[in-house]
Amino acid sequence: MTTTTHPHKFQATKNRKQSHYPQCLQPLPSTWVTLLEPPTSSCYDEALLMCQYPDGHWAAWIPDLGEIKLHSGQFCRMS
Repeated sequence: MTTTTHPHKFQATKNRKQSHYPQCLQPLPSTWVTLLEPPTSSCYDEALLMCQYPDGHWAAWIPDLGEIKLHSGQFCRMS
């Protein structure tokens, strides 16, 4: 009896359910973000995301200003 072996070609994937979006588009709590349009001209242009509301907005903290509610189009992840 002759046994023939064929090399198997496959690609291993760690998680097939990974998002197709870059991580920079997925905000996470405890992350510093850059504000695209700061609420006042005299405040910082960075905020710390605290938690996400059920409606999709984020509670964020801006130094010297305090807590603010943001939607994801108002900030981007800092690089």
